[in-house]
Amino acid sequence: MRTGLKVLFVLASVLIAVTVFSKDTVLVWFAGTDKSLVDCVDRLIKDFEKRNPDIDVEVEFIPWGELSVKLTTAFAGGIGPDIFMHGQAAVAGFVENGVLMPLDNHLDAFEDIKDFGDVIETGRYKGNLYFIPIYGTGRLLAYRTDLFEKAGLDPTEPPMTWEQLKEYAIKLTEWEGNRMKVAGIDLEVPSQQVWGTFFVSNGGEFFNERFEPTFNSPQGIEALEYYTDLVRKYRVYPEAGLTKVANLDPIIAGTAAMAFVTAETMAAAKKYAPDVYEKIRLSFPPARVKRATFYSFGGFMISKSTKNPKATVRVLSFLTSKSSIAEISYVLGGIPARKSAINDPRFGSDPVISMFIEGMKYAFWNPNVPFWTRARDILSQYIERAVRGTMSPKEALDKAVEEVRKLK
Repeated sequence: MRTGLKVLFVLASVLIAVTVFSKDTVLVWFAGTDKSLVDCVDRLIKDFEKRNPDIDVEVEFIPWGELSVKLTTAFAGGIGPDIFMHGQAAVAGFVENGVLMPLDNHLDAFEDIKDFGDVIETGRYKGNLYFIPIYGTGRLLAYRTDLFEKAGLDPTEPPMTWEQLKEYAIKLTEWEGNRMKVAGIDLEVPSQQVWGTFFVSNGGEFFNERFEPTFNSPQGIEALEYYTDLVRKYRVYPEAGLTKVANLDPIIAGTAAMAFVTAETMAAAKKYAPDVYEKIRLSFPPARVKRATFYSFGGFMISKSTKNPKATVRVLSFLTSKSSIAEISYVLGGIPARKSAINDPRFGSDPVISMFIEGMKYAFWNPNVPFWTRARDILSQYIERAVRGTMSPKEALDKAVEEVRKLK
């Protein structure tokens, strides 16, 4: 009897030990292989595992250029990661392929979800939330104070409306004979993002609730007429376009007086042309019906096939916390997706990043439709045809809508 009891005691002890020390494993794929990102994530994961000894977090770093192919292969083989990073524009496609877990029933697990503001909507598709943004980039109107003064414009008063933007661009354009020496504004033809800024600020929407394209709405046609007139009628941007000078954007090189820039452009100016950086100011894009500016975000999604959903949600909650987002955004040089980041001295003390964080209240982003990348390319082609004068704005947008409808 004593031997039997002893055996039972040992077995019970083993079962208790296994239960106590068993761990859930969560696999996370990060996009990017930069050493600063790897070191940052390593610190974060060690901190998480110290506080959560029942979870092991395995991390793999995948180059952005290889990410989509590797994910497709992994999911097809049933061995995808539990959590993975990708751009917001990929959400709808992953949902349609049945690989994402909706997050709506787990939002209580996340820290202060309201801190994301409207940016959290970047991850919503067909009524469900699948994506938590981490960091992003946006576009604000930048202008050269020295060129404003040279043109007789007050550098403390940037253009606030479409009409003012046109008037300022005309005054800022410099000619040297028949050659445009300085463009009044860099329009980046055929930029779907720049035209899109005019389109959305005019009250337009890319798609309706049935995912039918609405580029050719009256708002879209008027926006493309305005965009086209800036090039062809008012000649504030060369038809042949602008190119970088010594790898610097035209506004930094001095070949454009205004431009819709990203935070990365400003970072390049600060690093490579600090004297010019001091002469560049930022403002929110001019409004027509409302203010609007393009932003795009990278963030995390959870695989529908995760075997440990509770543990996976805990890991994602940690990675999307205020402190984690601040750390990851800082090393990646992006704009943190949380509004509270402006209180972080690493961001709040930088007037450029602060301006981009504030600009998120006017943000619009890539439409959540599964065929957006192909639709975007089609739209850009027809925007360029309108600007080059081979089609009228209405004809171009009608044709773009006709082709995009075939993608559904």
